[in-house]
Amino acid sequence: MDNNKQTTFSFSMGTFTWFTGVVEERVDPKKLGRIKVRCFGFHTDNKTEIPSEDLFWMNVMMPCNSSSMNGIGQSPTGIVEGTWVVGFFRDGDYKQDGIIMGTIGGIPQERNSDKGFFDPKDVYPKDDFMSEPDTNRLARGEKLNETIVQDKKDARETGISTALGGFGWDEPSVPSGRQYPLNQVKETESGHVEEFDDTPGSLRYHRYHISGTFVEVHNDGTEVRHVVNDKYEIIFGDDDIYIKGDCNITVDGDANILVGGDSNIETKGDHNEKVGGDMSIQVGGVYNMQAGNHCFITAPRIDLNGNAPGMPF
Repeated sequence: MDNNKQTTFSFSMGTFTWFTGVVEERVDPKKLGRIKVRCFGFHTDNKTEIPSEDLFWMNVMMPCNSSSMNGIGQSPTGIVEGTWVVGFFRDGDYKQDGIIMGTIGGIPQERNSDKGFFDPKDVYPKDDFMSEPDTNRLARGEKLNETIVQDKKDARETGISTALGGFGWDEPSVPSGRQYPLNQVKETESGHVEEFDDTPGSLRYHRYHISGTFVEVHNDGTEVRHVVNDKYEIIFGDDDIYIKGDCNITVDGDANILVGGDSNIETKGDHNEKVGGDMSIQVGGVYNMQAGNHCFITAPRIDLNGNAPGMPF
């Protein structure tokens, strides 16, 4: 049966029949998020009698806050082969039109692509996750040294230098915590992660890209952004930044600042500049320099070119 939205049922629905089963295909040619499921009690595990490709496509039920219309809401994708699911037949006794209501986790013990009720592509469950709960390790707070937590610790930057020999600073430590069942985790197949952690003393929001780039808000409201490659920010309106404490900017490469209009810098305390190489200043108009007290210039040689009046120092 081609069980899309245009299907019209003219036969008797019969009795409500539910099932559990295992996903054996998810690459839906119609890209509707449908999956093929081998159902316990209705299908044999003998793939000679019922090959995976002969299983029929089943639609995946989405939550009420996902429209399933015109791409609005969450996509019906994400279930992988080998996943245990629960559903029902909406064609009753015919049992040819299944609806998947949800997935079921467990503690996987084996992988066998030769038999039904397993991933025919021999990928899931992965060897590293055998004999442990399917619940995400970050949600369980277990084996964290085998997760992105250890990756972030290894990539943490420390001893970042500051101008004029000031005290260096470190990227904040990777937070601990993660107490089951208070950490809600979403992880994609490649390893992108999102966490909402309600563990007391470790309240966090964390979004992590598999490349190592992440943004994390710690328990005290501290935000850490770690970008492993380039970062681009484009603002078409105004941009206001207020820093109530200190600010350190360290650039290992070159730094270029172009201002299309006027540029104003005011320092209410002392202003110090140190240039390790040459320094050039070009002024297209008048250059005024005023000092409320003395003005000192120390150099082995001073050349004054042009028709400017004598300088008072």
